[in-house]
Amino acid sequence: MTTLFLGAGFSKWAFDLPLVNQLFDFDIEPTNETENRKLELLLSDWSKWKNENLTATEEQFIYWCLHKSSHRRSRIIWYVNRRLTEPFMTRIQGSYTSAMFDERVVRENEQIIKIKDFINSIASFGLLGILTCNYDTLVECALGTKGFNYGVKGEQLFGRGINPQFPWQNAHVNVTGNIPFAKLHGSLSWDSEFKYTSGKPGRAGKALIVPPAPEKTPPPELANVWALGDQILSNSKRIILFGFAFNAYDYALLNFLKESGENITQVLLIDPYPNEAAAKKLWPKATVNTLNPLNDFDIEDYL
Repeated sequence: MTTLFLGAGFSKWAFDLPLVNQLFDFDIEPTNETENRKLELLLSDWSKWKNENLTATEEQFIYWCLHKSSHRRSRIIWYVNRRLTEPFMTRIQGSYTSAMFDERVVRENEQIIKIKDFINSIASFGLLGILTCNYDTLVECALGTKGFNYGVKGEQLFGRGINPQFPWQNAHVNVTGNIPFAKLHGSLSWDSEFKYTSGKPGRAGKALIVPPAPEKTPPPELANVWALGDQILSNSKRIILFGFAFNAYDYALLNFLKESGENITQVLLIDPYPNEAAAKKLWPKATVNTLNPLNDFDIEDYL
């Protein structure tokens, strides 16, 4: 049985979303003066912080903002949401917001269809679940609420309902899919209490996202998510990692992959620059293969 692990490189391949080191290119279009002011303040913080932390990573800047002040926390979450959901901004009742997972404009998007086909190809060969540290909602958009669950089949999502023109009509949406999906660093569609049908919490600057931290233990606020990830991975014999960087500073994640993946015998790295040495270090007894996503490939041929 197989675990699919999606790194930032997957979102880059699937939808040209930025890698971590490209995240602060500020390539968004503010929709009003408030957003424009947020962008100016964030850009100022980024410039000063980067000059004082020349070797630090973008994820460390996110960590700094989240813990520096409530205003910076709100701004960084808002910006990350806008940068990662820019392809799915939609107009509802005269203002812009993130499109809902099940909306037609999402379902019929060619790139979303490509993601769905890729995941379904793996599912037909026995997919136990999907793990990711990405904050974006590409998987939710690709599978729809009937294609995945966050560990509890039938769990209710909050936010806008089925009809985007009448957003509160039939508002109660439940995830009913068979594929468990563990978002180990949180999601732009979650806040500290609820999970939503779109990136609404990120848009409001209140999303539950947790970047890699200096600590070597999983974030306590996501303990149940990591438990789901452990359940998926510990029962798998094969893991497919798409666009995962094996960043050495993410101690908690690497340790989790090693300990929960002790039964892994086959590893597939889908990456233009696969880090085979890092994979061998985590799974020394496993066979490691590679695929280059920049070339045409058929995942079913490998499986």
